[in-house]
Amino acid sequence: MENKENQNLISRPPIVVVLGHVDHGKTSLLDYIRKTKVAEKEVGGITQHIGAYEIEHKNRKITFIDTPGHEAFSKIRSRGAKAADIAILVVAADEGVKPQTKESLIHIKEVQIPFLVALTKIDKGEAQPDKVKKELLDIGVYLENWGGDIPWVEVSSKTGQGIDELLELILLMAEMENLKGDKNLPAEGVVIESSLDSKRGPIVTMIITNGTLKLNDYIFAGGVKGKVKVIENFLGATIKEASFSSPVRIVGFQKVPPVGSVFVSGKKEEILEEKEKSLTRIKILGASDSQVRIPLIIKSDVISSGEAVEELIDKLGKNKNWAFVLILNETGDISEGDLKLTNPDGTLIIGFRVKKRPETTNILINNPNLIILEGEIIYDLEKQLEEAVEKNFLEKPTEEVIGKLEVLKVFNPVKGNQLIGGKVIEGRVLNKARVRLLRNEEKIGEGKVINLQKNRVDANEVLANEECGLLIELKEEIKVGDFLEFFRKI
Repeated sequence: MENKENQNLISRPPIVVVLGHVDHGKTSLLDYIRKTKVAEKEVGGITQHIGAYEIEHKNRKITFIDTPGHEAFSKIRSRGAKAADIAILVVAADEGVKPQTKESLIHIKEVQIPFLVALTKIDKGEAQPDKVKKELLDIGVYLENWGGDIPWVEVSSKTGQGIDELLELILLMAEMENLKGDKNLPAEGVVIESSLDSKRGPIVTMIITNGTLKLNDYIFAGGVKGKVKVIENFLGATIKEASFSSPVRIVGFQKVPPVGSVFVSGKKEEILEEKEKSLTRIKILGASDSQVRIPLIIKSDVISSGEAVEELIDKLGKNKNWAFVLILNETGDISEGDLKLTNPDGTLIIGFRVKKRPETTNILINNPNLIILEGEIIYDLEKQLEEAVEKNFLEKPTEEVIGKLEVLKVFNPVKGNQLIGGKVIEGRVLNKARVRLLRNEEKIGEGKVINLQKNRVDANEVLANEECGLLIELKEEIKVGDFLEFFRKI
């Protein structure tokens, strides 16, 4: 049995992930390789979706996974690495090691795949390749001829310098890895992108890591099932089947499956359903124990964009001690159905690279507590988010603290109230003011000043660094060493 299985194994093309810091030339590098201009089509000049491309070099295929470099897309970069056989760590020769360079290296090491280094922008006058190589040594990347065995190549996406050498290195590393696959098996692999098309329904981009996917196969991913109706290659051409290492786009899922989920396919639906199961739950983003809780809906063009928005919000929430209660994170335009899920007392709705459907207009006009933020650039959202939360979801102050007093003496109660002596340490104390009893920085109770005296004479106010006597209406017992905080409603 083992010999028969081994006979079915044949060499398969390598799947290569391209990782690195924002604007270090990842997409431009792939553009040169595949002779396209994807970079120019991206909003803001950055890649905001994961993409997969297949090229041919000396009659041998290589599949590339292009990933965004901005820090908000760390989940996408991690997912890309998990689907790949080999990684290219891209470092700009004029800028050197940056935060996402280090993060990308962590992802590579986590999944334990071999990698090479591409020093991009080598044609620029500011390029300092030797300086960058030393920086790489400092983060544990030991290059060939620099005390290690990590392959590297200097490349230019403008002149084409080093591109052929880069591809040769990839194919050599693939041979050393002895990558094999069995075309006779049902296909399996990883979902790297998914979106909802108004006419075609869920559209899912996948990398096949083994086996062959055919029309009318049943398919499961992330608890979502379907039947393959359309298979397209990375150029958008319709095909009848695809095999391992191929990037494909599929139509046929009943719903949009989670990005990053493993997919399985085959002819028997009931067997696949047992193989593939998932569990979903409501998420709390940011500081989960915060008293500031903001209902949140995210709508985006593709799932990976929604993940990036999630990560941005989670980071902001932790920094600000806010909790975002995620009601929904889905692809597609903002619809009436989405608004029906909102909390009428206030919900933050983020539309990232999507539009509002016409039927939402009246609902939004009639409920000003539904706050919508729209945008197309991920790093523009943070300021908008912060301003929206502060303006619409934080409680406005209803009181003003006017002073603080340290309790120095406690006398016998007078008519059920408490007579104390103290020193004003901050602000001022006013007669008839509200007072809050603090002990070990904790609130013990609240009361009211009945009478205020300074030098045993009735007074309307006593200022900082002055001593006074007070008759306090407060049911909790006041002790020496406590503090009284004086406030008034505004």
